[in-house]
Amino acid sequence: MASSKSKRRHPNSVLLTVQSVPRSARFYEEKLGFTLSESFPPEKPVWASLVLDGQAVMLGELPSLAEARQLGMDQEEIEVLKQDARAFARGAPGVGASCYLMVKNVDAFAKKLKQRRVKPLLPPKTQFYGVRELQVEDLDGYRLVFYSPAKPPAAETPTADA
Repeated sequence: MASSKSKRRHPNSVLLTVQSVPRSARFYEEKLGFTLSESFPPEKPVWASLVLDGQAVMLGELPSLAEARQLGMDQEEIEVLKQDARAFARGAPGVGASCYLMVKNVDAFAKKLKQRRVKPLLPPKTQFYGVRELQVEDLDGYRLVFYSPAKPPAAETPTADA
């Protein structure tokens, strides 16, 4: 994994806690089509930023207590870190979290994912709120919703025998 391909910053991003940054970053690059923007440290990354169509997703591992102290975390920050580590150890970290990422054409994106052997949770669907979306789960259980703007489907009209 390269340490840095670009220093360009992106206005919005989400940080997802993962078990292994190298493993997750490979999934995001190879399967979802993201590009690695930067990672730290180069020899064994514990943080990475990846970009798709100008949108960034950051991946990070929870540091150990020793690493937290090396990073300069104070006791209050370490207590929050301990709380996060306990919650992370209890179960699937991604449950209840969805990240929406806009792509130019969700159907074309779905075809790329199929070629990369990524099985979506649901096939592409146009929602009543005017987006066509495709849901994928990453290796850590986070739900990624790739979407494109779309015309809302026409409301169904009731039939005479209803």
